[in-house]
Amino acid sequence: MTNVINYNNDKGLLAYIKFLADKALQLGTGDPEPVFNFENALDQTEIAQLAVNELKKNPQINALFAERWLPAAFNLDDLAKLPEGTLGNVFAREMKIRGFDPDFYQKVPVVDDISYLKMLWRSTHDIYHVVAGFDTDGIGELGLQAFILAQTPIPISVMLVSFGMVIISLYQPTKFSDLMTEIARGYSLGSHTPEKFIAQKWDQLWDVPVSEIRSRLGMSNGKNSAPRSQKSELISG
Repeated sequence: MTNVINYNNDKGLLAYIKFLADKALQLGTGDPEPVFNFENALDQTEIAQLAVNELKKNPQINALFAERWLPAAFNLDDLAKLPEGTLGNVFAREMKIRGFDPDFYQKVPVVDDISYLKMLWRSTHDIYHVVAGFDTDGIGELGLQAFILAQTPIPISVMLVSFGMVIISLYQPTKFSDLMTEIARGYSLGSHTPEKFIAQKWDQLWDVPVSEIRSRLGMSNGKNSAPRSQKSELISG
């Protein structure tokens, strides 16, 4: 007997509308919890299952789903002792400089492929900033989301890119051109990076130079990969 999946796409739309309204009233709070709650509300949408199905077509990613791999626990002080320029060293330095907690993300029990995908994405998100070269401000975050969207059809990335375009066009219209430039850069870079970020076991790469990781992944060195700002080590590696 074939199991029939009952999608609740209306719930996803209503969650998006509520998220849009709530965040518009709370701009600048920096609280990530509404994003996680919104992502949870997308679990029952068709796009969430389609994302899993598409990702599992990649043998390397499918193996992660089968293993339910998540990065091992780490200590920033230990990573900071790694040679300069390595992923662990750059990551630890940036997290400390910015006062970020690497364990900030909302945890969910891994009970199926969708919940696993969320934990995989959440636990490695900050590493993406380092390797892909996107700043951690609002526009940089949306550039990274466009990069992810080009590589993997994660529902929350679709929603956040659209959300950012709406909010910035209304509340920070002078930054809209910068936003679109960064979104275009992110999508182009993601499209032209053949190796999938979500397929990597990042905790096995802490001692590898960021430049070497980028080379292994086939990241473009052309003009489309040029960062918006050179101020951050997250970008310059």
